[in-house]
Amino acid sequence: MQYKISSLILNAGKHQTGSREVFVSQPDAIKENIAGKLFFLAEIDGKKTEAKKVIDFVINNLEDFYYNDEKLFLQDKIEGLSLDNIFEAALAKLNKSLLDFLAADRIKLKPEDTNFSLGVIFEDKLLFSNFGRNKSFLIFKRQNDFELINVESSAADSDTQSEDGAPYSPKFFASVISGEIPPSAYFIFCNEALPEYLSNKDLINIITKLPPMVASEQIKSTLSKLNSYVPFLGIIIKNTIGNSNFDLKEDASDDDYQSAHHSISHLNSTEKRTEQMLAPAGLLNLKKISKIWKKVNKVSASINLKSIKSTKSLPSLGAQKTISAAKIIKEKISFSRGHSRFKSTISVIMSTLVNLFNPKFWRNSLDRVNKWLKLLSIRNRLMIVSIFLAFIILVISIIISSINNRKQAEVALFNEEIAALEEKKSMIDSYLLYNNEEAAKNLIGESIMALNILPVKGESQTNLRNSLLSSIEKQRDQVQKLTKINNPEMINNFKDYNSAAETRNLVIFDNKAYVADPAGKAIYLLDLNSKETDSILLSGDIKSLDKPIIFDNKIYYLNSNSLDSVDPKTGKNMSVSLSGIKPEDNINSFQFYDISGKPLYLLVPEANQIYKLIAQGLNYGAKTAWMQEENSLGDAIDIAVSSDIYVLRDNGKMDKYKRGLKQDFTLAAVDPALSSASLFKLVDSKLVILDKSSKRLLLFNTDGNLIHQYQLPTLNNIKDFSFSADFRTAYILDDDAIYQFKL
Repeated sequence: MQYKISSLILNAGKHQTGSREVFVSQPDAIKENIAGKLFFLAEIDGKKTEAKKVIDFVINNLEDFYYNDEKLFLQDKIEGLSLDNIFEAALAKLNKSLLDFLAADRIKLKPEDTNFSLGVIFEDKLLFSNFGRNKSFLIFKRQNDFELINVESSAADSDTQSEDGAPYSPKFFASVISGEIPPSAYFIFCNEALPEYLSNKDLINIITKLPPMVASEQIKSTLSKLNSYVPFLGIIIKNTIGNSNFDLKEDASDDDYQSAHHSISHLNSTEKRTEQMLAPAGLLNLKKISKIWKKVNKVSASINLKSIKSTKSLPSLGAQKTISAAKIIKEKISFSRGHSRFKSTISVIMSTLVNLFNPKFWRNSLDRVNKWLKLLSIRNRLMIVSIFLAFIILVISIIISSINNRKQAEVALFNEEIAALEEKKSMIDSYLLYNNEEAAKNLIGESIMALNILPVKGESQTNLRNSLLSSIEKQRDQVQKLTKINNPEMINNFKDYNSAAETRNLVIFDNKAYVADPAGKAIYLLDLNSKETDSILLSGDIKSLDKPIIFDNKIYYLNSNSLDSVDPKTGKNMSVSLSGIKPEDNINSFQFYDISGKPLYLLVPEANQIYKLIAQGLNYGAKTAWMQEENSLGDAIDIAVSSDIYVLRDNGKMDKYKRGLKQDFTLAAVDPALSSASLFKLVDSKLVILDKSSKRLLLFNTDGNLIHQYQLPTLNNIKDFSFSADFRTAYILDDDAIYQFKL
């Protein structure tokens, strides 16, 4: 094989939209010998799922169109047939299939956001096609140095329409560049970002001095220190034919390149150069220190040898025997005192530990060290000081290196966690795309829990974690059909009209808002067009004005155990007699039903009953029990009447009754769970529930399915809600002010 090829990909999935990929085919030996290796470098901005689909489509079809072309095996038999023709035919098929795929899946690729480099390397021949802003560089030997030139080719057109106004269909691989890579030269394909962070000189130094695979790792290591957010892609191709003299001098020291000695020497040389290039800055080189120490020992030994030679001649044989005997006696004495020396050593250690925190001990120790140093020669003093400083530097270097390694490990772990969570975020998008809400909910819960316990250090990591958490919370809101209204528009504050106002509830009728103030025996009204405020003063015994209902062009209020009606046109109010209701019947809620007889339904939880009353003129007659079976209604807080009657309980549960009999009905589960309820209205065939504790309005259809949730986190004390006649605007009474927002 006359070439070596290596891929480079860094930060491809981190903090980015779109998708990026570097692909190098791995055909079997037969196919590679007759057709070479395919490679593909792609970078697409936009929706991540769509971009990934496009890249996967190109990779899956590229090998099929090229390697499965029968003409590959007929090159020697058909005159004029070359690898260029086969490659161009494969690109034409790929371009047509890609355009059909984009049209079928309704994926819109913007040319300015799409960058492709696709090619094949066969022996020393290179064919490739570029689309977009990817770069193509050739590094070759010129005289005694390497030179880098840009041979990029762009086949993209910035126009998005043809001259006749028809939609523009880009030809992604419209032109092919072919040629031979010079001997011992290199070819690099990369995205636009890589040459912006690495200079031409750095690229040449790394790529020409290291094998392609090692060069890729070195480039990744360098770029990861420069920027951990920008994606970098690349493919390095080396033509292994024709080593230059410069390389030969570095790789060997003699002419016998086939010998085993040269192979080991060449391998060791390469290992040393690679180790030097990849060694982290600031760390002490122990091998260099070892060499220096050996040199010092050699010098010391030579000095001692000279001193021995300069002494007198050796003593006589008899003297030697005397010395030997004395030496033996001395060794015996030394051996006999071994135990006492061990005891003295232990006592010294114990004494040192006892005096460790004694200032006098440290002063005496320093004095002894100074005296000892003064007795030494200058050379020995310098050597000891050098060793001590080297030891201190070594310890500091090890500590700094360990701290940096720990920080790098923590950063790497954080980046891995973030990358994994971003992958989950993309998976959630795909689930939402195919309406798989249950799987999306599970994945969202796992992701938010992981982000909440993810350790962060520094402002950068905190901002990154918070940004991802905010994105996943938006996905959660989408699954929950939840919209947060952070800044609803305040249209009026009745405290400005009457500082003593104590508003209770709200109802919208004829484009006016009516707000009851039972303490002031008044109803304030706001014209929603002119924003003018007025009031209606009420007569009679007003105890409370609760649960306002519009019926028969009048506003009805629950006034303790009776009803009061207000005519908005005349401003007059009157009491509605309920002859069948006794004082002990504590009415919780009421509703009218607009059919013949205009029946009135009263919720009396203490009696576990809903009573029905028939109109008799302007008043209502005797009550009849509407419930046909015994049901507990002690926790019921409100009712709504249509052809059926819906009963809301304070725990957020709802029952449905038809002709007095309970039906099979359940509200759909919502997230966050509806565990409490405050108010309930049936508006425009929608069941609307107010949960004051979570400041939410929940809209369900009459089958119990969730339509939407609206949350108002900035409001303090929501008292009531109402809607415009066209059900496009919601009005909220908070304290004594009215707010509005669009549905």
